[in-house]
Amino acid sequence: MKRKKIIIGTLILTVATTSVRFVGMFFRIYLANTLGAEGIGLYQLILSFYFLMVTLATSGIRVAISRLISEEIALGNYSNAKKVLQQSIAISVFTGLAAGFALYHFADYIGSNILNDERTVLALLYLAPSLPVMAVSNCYKGYFYALGKVTQPSIIQMTEQFVRIFLIFYLMDTFLPKGLEYGCAAIAIGMTAEEIFALFIVWFFYIFDKKPYSHKPYKKSDNMIFKILGISLPLSATSYLNSLLRTVENTLIPTRLLLYGLSTESAISLYGMIKGMVLPILFFPSSILTSLSSLLIPAVAGDNAVADEKRVTKTLSQVLHFTAISGILVVAVFVAFPGEIAIAVYNDSQVGLMIKLISYVCPFMYLNMVISSMLNALGEQVSSFIVNIIESILKISIIYFFVPVYGFNAYLFALFITTILNTILYLIRLLQVSCIVFDISNWIFKPVAAAVISAFLAKNIFLIFVRNSSHHIISLASSIAILSLLYLMGLILFKSINLNSVNIKKSIFG
Repeated sequence: MKRKKIIIGTLILTVATTSVRFVGMFFRIYLANTLGAEGIGLYQLILSFYFLMVTLATSGIRVAISRLISEEIALGNYSNAKKVLQQSIAISVFTGLAAGFALYHFADYIGSNILNDERTVLALLYLAPSLPVMAVSNCYKGYFYALGKVTQPSIIQMTEQFVRIFLIFYLMDTFLPKGLEYGCAAIAIGMTAEEIFALFIVWFFYIFDKKPYSHKPYKKSDNMIFKILGISLPLSATSYLNSLLRTVENTLIPTRLLLYGLSTESAISLYGMIKGMVLPILFFPSSILTSLSSLLIPAVAGDNAVADEKRVTKTLSQVLHFTAISGILVVAVFVAFPGEIAIAVYNDSQVGLMIKLISYVCPFMYLNMVISSMLNALGEQVSSFIVNIIESILKISIIYFFVPVYGFNAYLFALFITTILNTILYLIRLLQVSCIVFDISNWIFKPVAAAVISAFLAKNIFLIFVRNSSHHIISLASSIAILSLLYLMGLILFKSINLNSVNIKKSIFG
Protein backbone atom coordinates (compact mmCIF):
# COMPACT_ATOMS: atom_id res chain seq x y z
CA MET A 1 0.00 0.00 0.00
CA LYS A 2 1.44 3.35 -1.02
CA ARG A 3 2.36 5.88 1.67
CA LYS A 4 -0.09 8.50 0.31
CA LYS A 5 -2.95 5.99 0.33
CA ILE A 6 -2.17 5.04 3.94
CA ILE A 7 -2.20 8.68 5.02
CA ILE A 8 -5.45 9.49 3.20
CA GLY A 9 -7.10 6.39 4.62
CA THR A 10 -5.89 7.21 8.11
CA LEU A 11 -7.24 10.76 7.78
CA ILE A 12 -10.68 9.44 6.82
CA LEU A 13 -10.68 6.98 9.70
CA THR A 14 -9.44 9.67 12.08
CA VAL A 15 -12.27 12.05 11.18
CA ALA A 16 -14.80 9.25 11.68
CA THR A 17 -13.30 8.18 15.00
CA THR A 18 -13.17 11.74 16.32
CA SER A 19 -16.78 12.36 15.27
CA VAL A 20 -17.90 9.17 17.01
CA ARG A 21 -16.05 10.23 20.16
CA PHE A 22 -17.78 13.59 20.20
CA VAL A 23 -21.20 11.99 19.81
CA GLY A 24 -20.29 9.31 22.35
CA MET A 25 -19.23 11.94 24.88
CA PHE A 26 -22.52 13.78 24.66
CA PHE A 27 -24.32 10.45 24.94
CA ARG A 28 -22.40 9.67 28.13
CA ILE A 29 -23.46 13.03 29.53
CA TYR A 30 -27.08 12.13 28.73
CA LEU A 31 -26.71 8.74 30.44
CA ALA A 32 -25.06 10.30 33.50
CA ASN A 33 -27.86 12.82 33.88
CA THR A 34 -30.55 10.18 33.20
CA LEU A 35 -29.27 7.21 35.20
CA GLY A 36 -27.35 9.05 37.89
CA ALA A 37 -24.08 7.89 39.46
CA GLU A 38 -25.51 4.56 40.65
CA GLY A 39 -26.99 3.73 37.25
CA ILE A 40 -23.71 4.62 35.52
CA GLY A 41 -21.94 2.35 37.99
CA LEU A 42 -24.20 -0.57 37.04
CA TYR A 43 -23.65 0.22 33.35
CA GLN A 44 -19.85 0.23 33.80
CA LEU A 45 -19.97 -3.09 35.68
CA ILE A 46 -21.93 -4.67 32.83
CA LEU A 47 -19.51 -3.30 30.24
CA SER A 48 -16.48 -4.58 32.16
CA PHE A 49 -17.60 -8.20 31.74
CA TYR A 50 -19.20 -7.71 28.33
CA PHE A 51 -15.92 -6.51 26.81
CA LEU A 52 -14.24 -9.62 28.18
CA MET A 53 -16.74 -11.73 26.22
CA VAL A 54 -16.25 -9.53 23.14
CA THR A 55 -12.55 -10.42 23.23
CA LEU A 56 -13.48 -14.12 23.34
CA ALA A 57 -15.98 -13.73 20.48
CA THR A 58 -13.72 -11.81 18.10
CA SER A 59 -10.48 -13.67 19.00
CA GLY A 60 -8.11 -11.45 17.02
CA ILE A 61 -9.66 -12.60 13.74
CA ARG A 62 -9.91 -9.13 12.19
CA VAL A 63 -6.16 -8.55 12.42
CA ALA A 64 -5.52 -11.99 10.90
CA ILE A 65 -7.88 -11.23 8.00
CA SER A 66 -6.32 -7.85 7.33
CA ARG A 67 -2.80 -9.26 7.29
CA LEU A 68 -3.44 -12.49 5.35
CA ILE A 69 -5.71 -11.03 2.67
CA SER A 70 -3.20 -8.26 2.03
CA GLU A 71 -0.38 -10.81 1.72
CA GLU A 72 -2.27 -13.22 -0.52
CA ILE A 73 -3.45 -10.51 -2.91
CA ALA A 74 0.06 -9.07 -3.10
CA LEU A 75 1.27 -12.53 -4.10
CA GLY A 76 -1.55 -12.94 -6.62
CA ASN A 77 -3.16 -15.79 -4.66
CA TYR A 78 -6.72 -14.50 -5.08
CA SER A 79 -8.37 -17.81 -4.29
CA ASN A 80 -6.47 -17.95 -1.01
CA ALA A 81 -7.59 -14.42 -0.17
CA LYS A 82 -11.21 -15.45 -0.68
CA LYS A 83 -10.62 -18.58 1.39
CA VAL A 84 -9.22 -16.49 4.26
CA LEU A 85 -12.46 -14.53 4.52
CA GLN A 86 -14.67 -17.61 4.22
CA GLN A 87 -12.82 -19.64 6.84
CA SER A 88 -12.49 -16.62 9.15
CA ILE A 89 -16.26 -16.18 9.06
CA ALA A 90 -16.69 -19.87 9.93
CA ILE A 91 -14.31 -19.54 12.90
CA SER A 92 -16.04 -16.32 14.02
CA VAL A 93 -19.49 -17.91 13.89
CA PHE A 94 -18.20 -20.63 16.22
CA THR A 95 -16.42 -18.30 18.69
CA GLY A 96 -19.27 -15.77 18.61
CA LEU A 97 -21.94 -18.39 19.28
CA ALA A 98 -19.81 -19.93 22.04
CA ALA A 99 -19.31 -16.54 23.73
CA GLY A 100 -22.98 -15.60 23.29
CA PHE A 101 -24.19 -18.93 24.68
CA ALA A 102 -21.83 -18.69 27.66
CA LEU A 103 -22.95 -15.13 28.47
CA TYR A 104 -26.65 -16.03 28.16
CA HIS A 105 -26.40 -19.33 30.04
CA PHE A 106 -24.29 -17.99 32.92
CA ALA A 107 -25.81 -14.50 33.13
CA ASP A 108 -27.41 -15.21 36.51
CA TYR A 109 -24.17 -16.55 37.97
CA ILE A 110 -22.08 -13.71 36.51
CA GLY A 111 -24.42 -11.03 37.82
CA SER A 112 -24.85 -12.53 41.28
CA ASN A 113 -21.38 -13.92 42.02
CA ILE A 114 -18.88 -12.05 39.83
CA LEU A 115 -20.40 -8.59 39.43
CA ASN A 116 -22.14 -8.97 42.81
CA ASP A 117 -25.30 -7.19 41.69
CA GLU A 118 -28.34 -9.07 40.37
CA ARG A 119 -29.51 -5.91 38.59
CA THR A 120 -26.88 -6.56 35.91
CA VAL A 121 -28.39 -9.91 34.84
CA LEU A 122 -31.11 -8.59 32.51
CA ALA A 123 -28.70 -6.42 30.52
CA LEU A 124 -26.26 -9.33 30.15
CA LEU A 125 -29.07 -11.48 28.70
CA TYR A 126 -29.92 -8.81 26.11
CA LEU A 127 -26.23 -8.37 25.20
CA ALA A 128 -25.60 -12.08 24.52
CA PRO A 129 -27.09 -12.12 20.95
CA SER A 130 -24.77 -9.28 19.92
CA LEU A 131 -21.62 -11.41 20.26
CA PRO A 132 -21.97 -13.77 17.24
CA VAL A 133 -23.25 -10.85 15.13
CA MET A 134 -20.26 -8.70 16.12
CA ALA A 135 -17.84 -11.54 15.42
CA VAL A 136 -19.07 -11.94 11.82
CA SER A 137 -19.25 -8.20 11.03
CA ASN A 138 -15.67 -7.92 12.32
CA CYS A 139 -14.57 -10.28 9.52
CA TYR A 140 -16.04 -8.10 6.80
CA LYS A 141 -14.50 -4.99 8.39
CA GLY A 142 -11.15 -6.77 8.38
CA TYR A 143 -11.59 -7.44 4.66
CA PHE A 144 -12.04 -3.72 3.94
CA TYR A 145 -9.07 -2.76 6.12
CA ALA A 146 -6.95 -5.33 4.26
CA LEU A 147 -7.67 -3.56 0.97
CA GLY A 148 -7.14 -0.10 2.42
CA LYS A 149 -10.82 0.73 1.94
CA VAL A 150 -11.49 2.60 5.20
CA THR A 151 -14.45 4.63 3.92
CA GLN A 152 -16.88 1.73 4.38
CA PRO A 153 -15.87 0.94 8.01
CA SER A 154 -15.94 4.67 8.79
CA ILE A 155 -19.49 5.02 7.49
CA ILE A 156 -20.52 1.94 9.48
CA GLN A 157 -18.84 3.26 12.63
CA MET A 158 -20.75 6.54 12.47
CA THR A 159 -24.15 5.17 11.43
CA GLU A 160 -24.24 2.35 13.99
CA GLN A 161 -23.50 4.91 16.73
CA PHE A 162 -26.54 6.95 15.71
CA VAL A 163 -28.73 3.82 15.53
CA ARG A 164 -27.74 2.83 19.06
CA ILE A 165 -28.29 6.30 20.50
CA PHE A 166 -31.65 6.78 18.75
CA LEU A 167 -32.97 3.43 19.99
CA ILE A 168 -31.78 4.03 23.56
CA PHE A 169 -33.41 7.47 23.58
CA TYR A 170 -36.65 5.83 22.40
CA LEU A 171 -36.56 2.97 24.93
CA MET A 172 -35.32 4.84 28.00
CA ASP A 173 -38.62 6.61 28.74
CA THR A 174 -40.40 3.22 28.82
CA PHE A 175 -37.75 1.15 30.61
CA LEU A 176 -36.18 3.51 33.18
CA PRO A 177 -39.34 4.13 35.29
CA LYS A 178 -39.27 0.39 36.12
CA GLY A 179 -35.84 0.81 37.77
CA LEU A 180 -32.11 1.11 37.01
CA GLU A 181 -32.00 -2.57 36.02
CA TYR A 182 -34.36 -1.86 33.13
CA GLY A 183 -32.54 1.35 32.21
CA CYS A 184 -29.35 -0.68 31.72
CA ALA A 185 -31.38 -3.26 29.77
CA ALA A 186 -32.51 -0.50 27.38
CA ILE A 187 -28.85 0.34 26.72
CA ALA A 188 -28.11 -3.36 26.13
CA ILE A 189 -30.95 -3.63 23.59
CA GLY A 190 -29.59 -0.57 21.79
CA MET A 191 -26.08 -2.07 21.67
CA THR A 192 -27.37 -5.40 20.29
CA ALA A 193 -29.48 -3.62 17.66
CA GLU A 194 -26.41 -1.56 16.75
CA GLU A 195 -24.39 -4.71 16.01
CA ILE A 196 -27.19 -6.27 13.93
CA PHE A 197 -27.46 -3.07 11.91
CA ALA A 198 -23.68 -2.94 11.45
CA LEU A 199 -23.62 -6.51 10.14
CA PHE A 200 -26.36 -5.75 7.62
CA ILE A 201 -24.61 -2.61 6.36
CA VAL A 202 -21.12 -4.13 6.13
CA TRP A 203 -22.53 -7.19 4.32
CA PHE A 204 -24.32 -4.83 1.91
CA PHE A 205 -21.05 -3.00 1.22
CA TYR A 206 -19.27 -6.31 0.68
CA ILE A 207 -21.86 -7.62 -1.78
CA PHE A 208 -21.53 -4.54 -3.98
CA ASP A 209 -17.78 -4.13 -3.53
CA LYS A 210 -15.48 -4.69 -6.49
CA LYS A 211 -13.53 -7.58 -5.04
CA PRO A 212 -9.92 -8.17 -6.09
CA TYR A 213 -10.63 -11.87 -6.61
CA SER A 214 -13.70 -11.31 -8.79
CA HIS A 215 -13.50 -12.61 -12.38
CA LYS A 216 -10.14 -14.22 -11.68
CA PRO A 217 -9.45 -17.69 -13.12
CA TYR A 218 -10.24 -20.38 -10.57
CA LYS A 219 -7.27 -21.83 -8.79
CA LYS A 220 -7.36 -24.41 -6.05
CA SER A 221 -6.93 -22.64 -2.74
CA ASP A 222 -4.93 -23.73 0.26
CA ASN A 223 -6.37 -24.48 3.68
CA MET A 224 -5.88 -21.17 5.47
CA ILE A 225 -7.25 -22.14 8.89
CA PHE A 226 -3.85 -22.79 10.44
CA LYS A 227 -2.48 -19.50 9.13
CA ILE A 228 -5.50 -17.66 10.52
CA LEU A 229 -5.20 -19.33 13.90
CA GLY A 230 -1.44 -18.81 13.92
CA ILE A 231 -2.00 -15.06 13.86
CA SER A 232 -5.27 -14.76 15.76
CA LEU A 233 -4.60 -17.06 18.73
CA PRO A 234 -1.51 -15.21 20.09
CA LEU A 235 -3.30 -11.88 19.62
CA SER A 236 -6.41 -13.27 21.23
CA ALA A 237 -4.48 -14.63 24.20
CA THR A 238 -2.82 -11.25 24.75
CA SER A 239 -6.09 -9.33 24.42
CA TYR A 240 -7.96 -11.79 26.59
CA LEU A 241 -5.43 -11.62 29.40
CA ASN A 242 -5.53 -7.81 29.29
CA SER A 243 -9.34 -7.81 29.25
CA LEU A 244 -9.47 -10.33 32.08
CA LEU A 245 -7.19 -8.21 34.26
CA ARG A 246 -9.21 -5.06 33.48
CA THR A 247 -12.43 -6.90 34.33
CA VAL A 248 -11.00 -8.09 37.63
CA GLU A 249 -9.88 -4.54 38.40
CA ASN A 250 -13.30 -3.03 37.60
CA THR A 251 -15.29 -5.60 39.56
CA LEU A 252 -12.97 -5.33 42.56
CA ILE A 253 -13.47 -1.58 43.08
CA PRO A 254 -17.13 -1.64 44.26
CA THR A 255 -16.70 -4.92 46.19
CA ARG A 256 -13.66 -3.65 48.12
CA LEU A 257 -15.44 -0.34 48.81
CA LEU A 258 -18.18 -2.41 50.45
CA LEU A 259 -15.57 -3.83 52.84
CA TYR A 260 -14.45 -0.28 53.59
CA GLY A 261 -17.92 0.30 55.01
CA LEU A 262 -19.90 1.87 52.16
CA SER A 263 -23.40 0.68 51.33
CA THR A 264 -24.04 -1.12 48.05
CA GLU A 265 -25.68 1.97 46.57
CA SER A 266 -22.84 4.26 47.71
CA ALA A 267 -20.15 1.88 46.42
CA ILE A 268 -21.81 1.53 43.02
CA SER A 269 -22.42 5.28 42.84
CA LEU A 270 -18.80 6.11 43.64
CA TYR A 271 -17.60 3.53 41.12
CA GLY A 272 -19.96 4.93 38.48
CA MET A 273 -18.83 8.46 39.20
CA ILE A 274 -15.17 7.51 38.70
CA LYS A 275 -15.45 5.18 35.71
CA GLY A 276 -18.50 6.61 33.96
CA MET A 277 -18.27 10.34 34.64
CA VAL A 278 -14.82 11.53 35.75
CA LEU A 279 -12.52 9.41 33.56
CA PRO A 280 -14.54 9.98 30.32
CA ILE A 281 -14.24 13.74 30.87
CA LEU A 282 -10.51 13.47 31.49
CA PHE A 283 -9.98 11.21 28.49
CA PHE A 284 -12.15 13.29 26.15
CA PRO A 285 -9.38 15.75 25.12
CA SER A 286 -7.24 12.75 24.20
CA SER A 287 -9.39 12.19 21.09
CA ILE A 288 -7.25 14.82 19.38
CA LEU A 289 -4.06 13.06 20.49
CA THR A 290 -5.42 9.70 19.40
CA SER A 291 -6.17 11.15 15.99
CA LEU A 292 -2.69 12.64 15.73
CA SER A 293 -1.18 9.33 16.79
CA SER A 294 -3.24 7.45 14.20
CA LEU A 295 -2.07 9.89 11.55
CA LEU A 296 1.63 9.67 12.37
CA ILE A 297 2.09 6.01 13.29
CA PRO A 298 1.85 4.70 9.67
CA ALA A 299 4.56 7.18 8.76
CA VAL A 300 6.72 5.94 11.66
CA ALA A 301 6.25 2.32 10.66
CA GLY A 302 7.08 3.09 7.02
CA ASP A 303 10.20 5.07 7.87
CA ASN A 304 11.32 2.40 10.29
CA ALA A 305 10.90 -0.27 7.63
CA VAL A 306 13.30 1.54 5.29
CA ALA A 307 15.67 2.33 8.15
CA ASP A 308 15.15 6.10 7.94
CA GLU A 309 16.31 6.60 11.52
CA LYS A 310 16.56 10.39 11.31
CA ARG A 311 12.97 10.84 10.19
CA VAL A 312 11.66 8.30 12.73
CA THR A 313 13.45 10.14 15.55
CA LYS A 314 12.15 13.52 14.40
CA THR A 315 8.56 12.33 14.08
CA LEU A 316 8.51 10.53 17.43
CA SER A 317 10.08 13.53 19.17
CA GLN A 318 7.49 15.92 17.76
CA VAL A 319 4.60 13.68 18.78
CA LEU A 320 5.98 13.23 22.32
CA HIS A 321 6.53 16.97 22.64
CA PHE A 322 3.00 17.72 21.46
CA THR A 323 1.52 15.08 23.77
CA ALA A 324 3.39 16.37 26.82
CA ILE A 325 2.41 20.02 26.35
CA SER A 326 -1.18 19.04 25.54
CA GLY A 327 -1.47 16.92 28.68
CA ILE A 328 -0.14 19.77 30.83
CA LEU A 329 -2.66 22.16 29.25
CA VAL A 330 -5.50 19.75 30.12
CA VAL A 331 -4.33 19.66 33.76
CA ALA A 332 -4.35 23.47 33.85
CA VAL A 333 -7.93 23.60 32.53
CA PHE A 334 -9.28 20.96 34.92
CA VAL A 335 -7.45 22.36 37.95
CA ALA A 336 -8.62 25.92 37.21
CA PHE A 337 -12.28 25.06 36.49
CA PRO A 338 -13.14 21.63 37.99
CA GLY A 339 -16.39 22.59 39.67
CA GLU A 340 -17.53 24.75 36.78
CA ILE A 341 -16.95 21.95 34.25
CA ALA A 342 -18.70 19.38 36.48
CA ILE A 343 -21.74 21.63 36.90
CA ALA A 344 -21.86 22.46 33.18
CA VAL A 345 -21.61 18.80 32.09
CA TYR A 346 -23.21 16.75 34.87
CA ASN A 347 -24.77 19.34 37.18
CA ASP A 348 -22.90 17.64 40.03
CA SER A 349 -20.34 19.57 42.08
CA GLN A 350 -18.99 16.39 43.72
CA VAL A 351 -17.68 15.24 40.33
CA GLY A 352 -15.67 18.46 40.18
CA LEU A 353 -13.58 17.51 43.23
CA MET A 354 -12.70 14.16 41.66
CA ILE A 355 -11.89 15.79 38.32
CA LYS A 356 -9.43 18.11 40.06
CA LEU A 357 -7.79 15.28 42.01
CA ILE A 358 -7.42 12.85 39.11
CA SER A 359 -6.56 15.45 36.44
CA TYR A 360 -2.92 15.59 37.61
CA VAL A 361 -2.36 12.14 36.10
CA CYS A 362 -3.67 13.20 32.65
CA PRO A 363 -0.25 13.87 31.04
CA PHE A 364 0.85 10.35 32.00
CA MET A 365 -2.40 8.84 30.65
CA TYR A 366 -1.96 10.61 27.33
CA LEU A 367 1.72 9.70 27.06
CA ASN A 368 0.77 6.06 27.75
CA MET A 369 -1.57 5.96 24.77
CA VAL A 370 0.85 7.61 22.36
CA ILE A 371 4.01 5.75 23.45
CA SER A 372 2.15 2.42 23.30
CA SER A 373 1.23 3.14 19.66
CA MET A 374 4.82 4.11 18.94
CA LEU A 375 6.18 0.88 20.41
CA ASN A 376 3.71 -1.13 18.34
CA ALA A 377 4.79 0.75 15.21
CA LEU A 378 8.40 -0.15 16.01
CA GLY A 379 7.56 -3.84 16.46
CA GLU A 380 7.69 -3.74 20.28
CA GLN A 381 4.30 -5.37 20.94
CA VAL A 382 5.75 -7.80 23.48
CA SER A 383 7.31 -4.98 25.50
CA SER A 384 4.02 -3.11 25.52
CA PHE A 385 2.17 -6.23 26.64
CA ILE A 386 4.61 -6.93 29.51
CA VAL A 387 4.31 -3.35 30.79
CA ASN A 388 0.50 -3.57 30.71
CA ILE A 389 0.55 -6.83 32.67
CA ILE A 390 2.84 -5.32 35.33
CA GLU A 391 0.56 -2.29 35.62
CA SER A 392 -2.62 -4.38 35.93
CA ILE A 393 -1.22 -6.79 38.54
CA LEU A 394 0.10 -3.91 40.67
CA LYS A 395 -3.18 -1.98 40.45
CA ILE A 396 -5.26 -5.05 41.31
CA SER A 397 -3.01 -5.79 44.29
CA ILE A 398 -3.33 -2.25 45.68
CA ILE A 399 -7.11 -2.22 45.16
CA TYR A 400 -7.50 -5.65 46.80
CA PHE A 401 -5.38 -5.01 49.91
CA PHE A 402 -5.69 -1.27 50.55
CA VAL A 403 -9.15 -0.09 49.38
CA PRO A 404 -10.91 -1.96 52.27
CA VAL A 405 -8.62 -0.03 54.68
CA TYR A 406 -8.26 3.41 53.07
CA GLY A 407 -11.26 3.55 50.73
CA PHE A 408 -11.27 5.86 47.70
CA ASN A 409 -7.86 7.31 48.62
CA ALA A 410 -6.28 3.89 48.03
CA TYR A 411 -7.84 3.71 44.56
CA LEU A 412 -6.47 7.16 43.76
CA PHE A 413 -3.04 6.01 44.90
CA ALA A 414 -3.33 2.88 42.72
CA LEU A 415 -4.35 4.95 39.71
CA PHE A 416 -1.52 7.45 40.14
CA ILE A 417 1.31 5.05 40.96
CA THR A 418 0.49 2.51 38.23
CA THR A 419 -0.08 5.13 35.52
CA ILE A 420 3.19 6.90 36.32
CA LEU A 421 5.07 3.59 36.51
CA ASN A 422 3.56 2.50 33.19
CA THR A 423 4.66 5.75 31.54
CA ILE A 424 8.20 5.47 32.89
CA LEU A 425 8.57 1.85 31.71
CA TYR A 426 7.12 2.71 28.29
CA LEU A 427 9.43 5.69 27.94
CA ILE A 428 12.51 3.73 28.99
CA ARG A 429 11.80 1.10 26.35
CA LEU A 430 11.11 3.74 23.68
CA LEU A 431 14.41 5.48 24.44
CA GLN A 432 16.18 2.11 24.19
CA VAL A 433 14.84 1.29 20.71
CA SER A 434 15.02 4.80 19.23
CA CYS A 435 17.37 7.75 19.15
CA ILE A 436 15.00 10.14 20.92
CA VAL A 437 16.41 12.54 23.51
CA PHE A 438 13.72 13.45 26.05
CA ASP A 439 13.98 17.22 26.47
CA ILE A 440 12.66 17.57 30.04
CA SER A 441 13.20 21.35 30.13
CA ASN A 442 11.22 22.22 26.98
CA TRP A 443 8.72 19.38 27.26
CA ILE A 444 7.95 19.47 31.00
CA PHE A 445 9.40 22.31 33.12
CA LYS A 446 8.68 25.24 30.83
CA PRO A 447 5.14 24.04 29.92
CA VAL A 448 4.34 23.57 33.64
CA ALA A 449 5.46 27.15 34.37
CA ALA A 450 3.35 28.45 31.46
CA ALA A 451 0.36 26.37 32.65
CA VAL A 452 0.50 27.69 36.23
CA ILE A 453 0.62 31.32 35.09
CA SER A 454 -2.11 30.80 32.47
CA ALA A 455 -4.43 28.99 34.89
CA PHE A 456 -4.06 31.73 37.53
CA LEU A 457 -4.79 34.54 35.05
CA ALA A 458 -7.66 32.70 33.34
CA LYS A 459 -9.34 31.88 36.68
CA ASN A 460 -9.34 35.54 37.67
CA ILE A 461 -10.64 36.57 34.25
CA PHE A 462 -13.45 34.02 34.67
CA LEU A 463 -14.44 35.52 38.02
CA ILE A 464 -14.69 38.92 36.34
CA PHE A 465 -16.86 37.39 33.57
CA VAL A 466 -19.17 35.77 36.14
CA ARG A 467 -19.69 39.03 38.01
CA ASN A 468 -20.67 40.79 34.82
CA SER A 469 -22.58 38.07 32.98
CA SER A 470 -25.39 35.63 33.71
CA HIS A 471 -24.22 33.20 31.01
CA HIS A 472 -21.84 30.99 32.97
CA ILE A 473 -21.36 28.48 30.14
CA ILE A 474 -20.22 31.21 27.75
CA SER A 475 -17.99 32.66 30.45
CA LEU A 476 -16.47 29.24 31.10
CA ALA A 477 -15.85 28.54 27.41
CA SER A 478 -14.32 31.99 26.93
CA SER A 479 -12.06 31.55 29.95
CA ILE A 480 -10.84 28.14 28.77
CA ALA A 481 -10.09 29.65 25.36
CA ILE A 482 -8.19 32.50 27.01
CA LEU A 483 -6.25 30.03 29.17
CA SER A 484 -5.26 28.04 26.09
CA LEU A 485 -4.14 31.20 24.28
CA LEU A 486 -2.14 32.41 27.29
CA TYR A 487 -0.57 28.96 27.58
CA LEU A 488 0.46 29.02 23.92
CA MET A 489 1.95 32.49 24.35
CA GLY A 490 3.81 31.27 27.43
CA LEU A 491 5.26 28.30 25.52
CA ILE A 492 6.50 30.63 22.79
CA LEU A 493 7.84 33.17 25.32
CA PHE A 494 9.71 30.44 27.25
CA LYS A 495 10.96 29.04 23.93
CA SER A 496 9.38 25.66 24.64
CA ILE A 497 8.02 25.58 21.11
CA ASN A 498 8.68 27.22 17.79
CA LEU A 499 7.17 26.89 14.34
CA ASN A 500 9.73 24.33 13.24
CA SER A 501 9.15 22.08 16.26
CA VAL A 502 5.44 21.72 15.54
CA ASN A 503 5.64 21.36 11.77
CA ILE A 504 3.86 18.04 11.81
CA LYS A 505 2.78 18.22 8.18
CA LYS A 506 6.41 18.13 7.10
CA SER A 507 7.04 15.03 9.25
CA ILE A 508 4.14 13.18 7.68
CA PHE A 509 4.67 13.99 4.05
CA GLY A 510 8.41 14.33 4.19
